[in-house]
Amino acid sequence: MKKVNGKKAAALFMSAVCAFSFTACGNGKNNDASPAAKTETSEADLSNPYGYENPITLKVGLAFNSDFGWAGDESAEQNTWTDLYKENGMNLDIMYNVDGSQQDTKRTTAIASGNYPDIMSVSGADLVKYAQTGVIADITDAYEQYATDQLKEYETLGGKDYLPSAMVDGKLYGVPQVTDYRGDAMMMFIRQDWLDSLNLEIPTTMEELKEVALAFTTQDPDGNGQDDTYGLALNGKEGFNFWSGVQAFFEGYGAAPGYWNGQFSFIEKDGEVVWGGALADEMKAALTDLQEMYQNGSLAKNFGTMDYNQITQDVGAGKCGIYFAPRWGAMVPVVDATKNDPDCRIVSAKIPDGFGEGSSKPYIPSTPGTYYVVSSKCANPEALIKLCNLSVQKLCNYESAEEYDKYTGKAGEYSGWKAALVQLTSQTEAIDSIANEHEAVTTGNTDVLTTESEKVNVKNMEIYKAAVEDGTLIDKLNAGDENVQAGIGMWTVDGDELGGGITMVELMEENNYNYCAYGYIPTETMSSKFSTLDKMALETIVKIITGESVDSYDTFLESWKALGGEAVTQEAQEWYDANH
Repeated sequence: MKKVNGKKAAALFMSAVCAFSFTACGNGKNNDASPAAKTETSEADLSNPYGYENPITLKVGLAFNSDFGWAGDESAEQNTWTDLYKENGMNLDIMYNVDGSQQDTKRTTAIASGNYPDIMSVSGADLVKYAQTGVIADITDAYEQYATDQLKEYETLGGKDYLPSAMVDGKLYGVPQVTDYRGDAMMMFIRQDWLDSLNLEIPTTMEELKEVALAFTTQDPDGNGQDDTYGLALNGKEGFNFWSGVQAFFEGYGAAPGYWNGQFSFIEKDGEVVWGGALADEMKAALTDLQEMYQNGSLAKNFGTMDYNQITQDVGAGKCGIYFAPRWGAMVPVVDATKNDPDCRIVSAKIPDGFGEGSSKPYIPSTPGTYYVVSSKCANPEALIKLCNLSVQKLCNYESAEEYDKYTGKAGEYSGWKAALVQLTSQTEAIDSIANEHEAVTTGNTDVLTTESEKVNVKNMEIYKAAVEDGTLIDKLNAGDENVQAGIGMWTVDGDELGGGITMVELMEENNYNYCAYGYIPTETMSSKFSTLDKMALETIVKIITGESVDSYDTFLESWKALGGEAVTQEAQEWYDANH
């Protein structure tokens, strides 16, 4: 199977996945209270990883979000995916079709009644609960026998094995929907036009960052003759946030005090699992630098109360020169920033090194949000693996642009992948799209564009470029021209040679991340202790930056351990030892 280079637009990383609830698999209609009748299995069925020679019927329950719409004459009963399943000997008997907001309630009620789905998409917590109570089946043997090489490759994305996160007592109970969180790695965004005006270079070390931030604060980088700019914006109110969260600065030193997924940021350090904020030397070095920046004014004095809205407003108003965010971090503020200064150019780079080259290590979480499981009542539990094989084949390893549009969907028209019973979407699409779109807008070679999404993005970027060239950019931005706004936003991702998408690809090539060392759902102790310890960490960091002794961080760490930190770290270590 040949994989096409061009794929969906990078925006898929931010799109909400439509949820599904699936019901029983078996031969014909199952008795709600008893196991389905066993289908006669042929040799062809045993050797076929995608379906059955002797057709089975999958009873399914569907749940679509309100923003989903069918293309043309398609419907829940008949569409591209139902046709594919039928071609592979899997007929669908739809038990119910509800709004996505009702999915969890519908499934929970069904399980309580005993007439529950045999194929379901569940959270990690539910997977463990259902495995321990006998609701779902052990699929260890089924996966071993039927999983294709493509599925196995998907489940080991980036050299990481995601299957252990779906294991309970050493047995496999689900197939994880892999999410490549590397696409959300934090990076630095900076005003290139300000650098140019002051004859400065993009900082690659934290010492250089401090120098640049101070210059942005004191040397009038926008040339308006007013003292109205500052160097670095940090989100002190919302804490370890995706929008310039304070954790990004510490990642430059190899530490990881937090993340926005509401879980402990455990990392591996010298063979042991540690909380990423427990690295005292790294944390204190970063705190020392931040304290210095706060004192000299290059860090906003009100950073402790700054949130997403305030930072985007400051960037858009031309007040702030540096902030942190994932690769799409300039898409929102660049419109207002350009309205305020037509020469504005916001570019990206990896977070500067704090301890020398290579010390900057963005933190990457690892626990999937969705797992596909099969009921313990299902007569054909291997059907789940066959559905997964089909999903990976069509969504990740399609052979042509036509096949992509057919099963994945067309930009602005139809999200076909949402109709799949199992949604194992491609995790390399953003990389391919960034490369294709960047080549198209920089060389004019549109032959590299193989999906409608890429063509739309490039068209908008071309419209943006034309507006720059003919001098109408500001007028069109002020008028709310949607194509120009979309074009300038995408330019900051993969049009500019220093766009966020370009930096993301470079980070992936370096593969120098702090991956989460705990790849399982939070334990009861972790869940009960997280909120208190996370809040304590943020409050301590803010207090030290604003003047408290840096050495007080050692006292904080002792309290952190005593109040549950040591216990949760030990639990993470035990899981790590058992799965590595």
